[in-house]
Amino acid sequence: MENNKKEAFCPAQEAFKMLANKWSLIIIKELSSGKLRFNQIKKKTEGISARELSKRLEVLEAIGAVNRKIINVKPIMVEYSLTEAGKELVQAIEIIHNWTIKNKKNMKI
Repeated sequence: MENNKKEAFCPAQEAFKMLANKWSLIIIKELSSGKLRFNQIKKKTEGISARELSKRLEVLEAIGAVNRKIINVKPIMVEYSLTEAGKELVQAIEIIHNWTIKNKKNMKI
C-alpha cells in the first residue's frame, strides 16, 4: 500500500534547524570578521562553555560553513574561518536581520 502522506521539504527549514540554537549565529557573526582561534572565539562569545563551543564548531564545520585549520607550531594552533558557503550564510543572515528590524513593529509576539 502506497503512503499518500507527503512530508513537506523546505531546504531553508533544514538550514534553520541546523542553526537554531543559542550560539551558532553568534559564532558565525564573530568569524565574519576573519580567522580566529578557539579561545578568541570563546572570549568573544561571552557565556559559552568550551564544550558547547566545540560542539557548535563541529556542527558548523560539518555543514560546510566553517573551516578548521591546524597550524603546525608548538604548541599546535587551530584557526577557524568561514568557508565561501559560510560567507554566503552571513549574507542570508543579514537579510533576515534587516527584515526583522523592518517588520518588528508589526510582529505580535
